[in-house]
Amino acid sequence: MQNTAIICQEEPVPSQIGEQITNEQCSKLDEKNYLIAGENIALPVKVGAAAMLMNIFVVDAKKAQALIADSGFKVVEIWPGKALMQLLGVDYQQNDLGDYNEAAIVFPVTTPGECKPLPVVGSIWRMIRGSLNNYVYRMPVNQSFTTHAGRFIWGFPKWVCDVDIQFGQKAASATFKDDGELVFGIKSATGGTSVAKPQAAPSLAIRDGMAWKTIGTTEGEGLTFKLGGDKPEIGERHPLALQLRELGLPKKPMCTISMTKTKMQFEGPEAVKIGTPFSS
Repeated sequence: MQNTAIICQEEPVPSQIGEQITNEQCSKLDEKNYLIAGENIALPVKVGAAAMLMNIFVVDAKKAQALIADSGFKVVEIWPGKALMQLLGVDYQQNDLGDYNEAAIVFPVTTPGECKPLPVVGSIWRMIRGSLNNYVYRMPVNQSFTTHAGRFIWGFPKWVCDVDIQFGQKAASATFKDDGELVFGIKSATGGTSVAKPQAAPSLAIRDGMAWKTIGTTEGEGLTFKLGGDKPEIGERHPLALQLRELGLPKKPMCTISMTKTKMQFEGPEAVKIGTPFSS
């Protein structure tokens, strides 16, 4: 996906019988059931086993807001002029949608009608409580079925490309390439033994002229948190990589997080017109 716009035409999804259009391959049967590329998917979607890593960066708030302006959301300023951005990778191993790898570029935001948190303390408090909205700007994956499902059920901006994730005893890495071009490569420390209790948090997306909000619950073991970290690798030619460079990368992250034994659950979404408040 070479396009960096919020509202853009989706790429066709590759399959064994040729390229497919998501809305032609999927249908909603009722509030809890979907038909996705010929397979029934029931909500909530459960992830029994996954491993994830994340780098969190402090970026220029004005530049981040300019990037996501058409979403109708506002980046959260952790202090005046500074916002957060997350680069992450997830290795889904046991999942209702299959075994696949995923990367993402995410911005914590407020939604229309929502009060913005107080700088520093308010933002951190919402992050701890899991009430800070995470706008998923891009979510590349390496499998076709999850592309259809993620788009149609939750509005996530998925498309098929190269996402490689590796976990070792001391470190984990995620590398995202598109059309043969590097977008980003991140690393996180591993080896922690902390336990993450179940936490529900909202994820946001834009698709088909609508804003989508989904509550996902995450828990797990093998949690590792580290202040700072290695600079990411950022591509030099891909448009998404150039956007990351415009935001000041490569530079050291504020912190890194990894979790080797992760479980998740995703409920059904709420979808409203862009710029309209969600019900909750």
